[in-house]
Amino acid sequence: MFGTSTQRLVRLMTARVKVLLQAMFKEVAGEREITHELNVNSTLRAVLDELARKYGRDFNEILDSKTGQIGADTLVMLNGQSVKKTDVQLKNGDVIMISVPIGGG
Repeated sequence: MFGTSTQRLVRLMTARVKVLLQAMFKEVAGEREITHELNVNSTLRAVLDELARKYGRDFNEILDSKTGQIGADTLVMLNGQSVKKTDVQLKNGDVIMISVPIGGG
């Protein structure tokens, strides 16, 4: 009984988000989709920082070093909406997609 209620409490204190990787991010990570389990108050910045620590390379270039926001060379979408700010609080079930913008002309 104790184990079951403890497991429920842990689930309430965590959020599971899905990270979809495209372009060079998929190549560097070696996978297309990652599931992250986070604290309920985690932000997009926390996920991006964790990916940069784990994979390095192109993941280190997602954030603009001057502004701390998502740089112009990266497309990050949260639940289908493009985002630039990294202080967005994540919720259980959120989907983050990381790619490069497609230009035209």
